Amino acid sequence: MAKHHESHGSRGTRRSTVEPRVAYSRHAETHSAHGSQLHYGQHASHRSAAAIAAQHTRRIAVLVVAAVVAVALVITVGVVAHGWFVRQSAPSMQQQLPTTAHKSLTRKTVPQLDPGNIVIGVNGSETTYVLKGEQYVEGGAHATGNIVTTGTVDTNTPGDYTVQYTVHDSTGHEASATRTVKVVDTMDKQTGGIPVLMYHYVYDPANPPADVDANWIPTTSLEPQLQYLTQNNFYYPSWPEVRAFIDGKHSLPKNSIVMTFDDGEPHFFQYGSPLLAKYKVPATSFIIGADGEALNKMKTYATPYLEYESHSFDMHRAGGTVGHGGRISAMSHQEIVDDLKQSEQVTGSLQAFAYPFGDTTPDAIEAVRETGTLAAFTTQYGWADVGADPMNLPRVRIQGTGSLDTFIAAIQ
Repeated sequence: MAKHHESHGSRGTRRSTVEPRVAYSRHAETHSAHGSQLHYGQHASHRSAAAIAAQHTRRIAVLVVAAVVAVALVITVGVVAHGWFVRQSAPSMQQQLPTTAHKSLTRKTVPQLDPGNIVIGVNGSETTYVLKGEQYVEGGAHATGNIVTTGTVDTNTPGDYTVQYTVHDSTGHEASATRTVKVVDTMDKQTGGIPVLMYHYVYDPANPPADVDANWIPTTSLEPQLQYLTQNNFYYPSWPEVRAFIDGKHSLPKNSIVMTFDDGEPHFFQYGSPLLAKYKVPATSFIIGADGEALNKMKTYATPYLEYESHSFDMHRAGGTVGHGGRISAMSHQEIVDDLKQSEQVTGSLQAFAYPFGDTTPDAIEAVRETGTLAAFTTQYGWADVGADPMNLPRVRIQGTGSLDTFIAAIQ
């Protein structure tokens, strides 16, 4: 706009009021010279010359009047146009004036992006412990969208380090989570193995479902368990940390534990997920991908303390001949691989896998291994020991009828 205004500025207006006057005068002079040469020659009579002269005088008068009128019109149009231009271009012209002629503008600070509906959380404990000299195992984070990870950790130098995870959505919202990594000279280490707890469904004892069995745990039992874990500073390793620990390549702090809930059942989301968030206890929900409500439940009940992993896409049903009759034993190697890849499209992750009904076969184990899954679990009771096959790990089933003392004994 500034360039456009310059080409039609006040100087241009003055030029338009002068040039037509020069043009009219030049035309009159040329016409007069041409008339004397052709009509006022030496061969005209005195009478005709007088008549011609009179006629010429009248023509000159008419031309003068016309010129005056034309000039007046041009000046009038120029004045009007100039006034319109000044009104229209005033802001641009003011911007070209020296800044000392105006007060400085007050501009609003650009607002920081709000998180919108993005939920992001670190995988495992927000404070990660690494023994000096060991390799740092990045646990990652979970959120909807591509997560950018920044920060460095020097495990040769004890101290605190920060790793940040940031995600943006398509509308420009931004959310982030931060992990503090503590590199320590010494620590009390977890030895032998690690308890991976297996829960299923959670309910409100004031409104119990009709089919309550040992797979159901009331909130009045789950909450004291979470309180105990929090009060005794239990550590929650990420799945990459769990795998490195089982492989014998990484140390975990004493009192390490993993929390898992199978099936993605609605009551768990309604009653269990809020309790995990209340006590800031990280857990994994093993999701059945073929559940038509899976994506909606995952989004509705998302918290920074709940990550989603695979309970298969469509293997959680009958059709097999071993164990509890799950169909995985009747599927080919490639069918299992394809199912898990489809499941990953729902959960967004395939770091851990819970075999449906706990059923497995040697072929199924190798199929899961092929997908790059870090750890896979049956329903066999026990701790996940160092040196065990990470594709065939047991868990500690937590019964809904057990006491707090029973729970404490199972994890120590």
